[in-house]
Amino acid sequence: MPVENLSFAERRVFDVENPDAGVSFAEAVVLAESKFGTIGTVGSYTPPRSPGRYKGAGVGPSPAYSYSAAVAEVGVDAETGIVTVPRIWVAHDIGRSINPVLVMGQVEGSVYMGLGEALMEEMTYRANRNVVHKFPSLLEYKSPTTLEMCDVITYLVEDPDPNGPFGAKEVGQGPLLPVMPAIANAVYDAVGVRIDEVPITPEKVLAALRAKQQGKDARFGPSTVPEVAWPEPLKVLTPAEGGDGREMPRVAVHS
Repeated sequence: MPVENLSFAERRVFDVENPDAGVSFAEAVVLAESKFGTIGTVGSYTPPRSPGRYKGAGVGPSPAYSYSAAVAEVGVDAETGIVTVPRIWVAHDIGRSINPVLVMGQVEGSVYMGLGEALMEEMTYRANRNVVHKFPSLLEYKSPTTLEMCDVITYLVEDPDPNGPFGAKEVGQGPLLPVMPAIANAVYDAVGVRIDEVPITPEKVLAALRAKQQGKDARFGPSTVPEVAWPEPLKVLTPAEGGDGREMPRVAVHS
């Protein structure tokens, strides 16, 4: 049949003049690749320009915000301080899932990264010299193996965004962000101590538990926050405040 008569709909490829004459999409792919070999194409996408003209107005290269939520099941051994994470539930607003298998792979890969950051990944330095590694070897920079990696239950939330390609949003790293606080909160729920510093190692858990037993602050983490000479904030009115996202102050307050 003429190429222009072919149409794709309802997971089929068929003749628009005779819809009964056709095959399933999967069969069409098998036939095409059997005849021509691997079939592929390339494409590109350029996000729309950010409406704001000031630094920080956009979301990196993405024109839309995505959102994630995580729940962690955590076990804490109060005698050793060892933290185990058997399972994490994660939901990510993907916009539109163009390829669900790849999307889930990205989400679960982010959970893996978050798990490592929460429990073991750390760079330590010699004394107060924050330029010389105490252990100059990747053998000492631990990341989860198959023994430490938890089960992951993934939920893809589709809320298409008109600015994304086919309504899609990012899924590269966003899902790792809620993993660390979810684990830290679960540790508190389990043994009543706050670990405000990652990684959450057994030594830190035990130190916080001892402090709790002595009636001290049941936490482990930095005791102070560095003072930063922040500039005056740049105020741009939102549409709800009568602005259009393009207003600029008379004098720039950032360099």
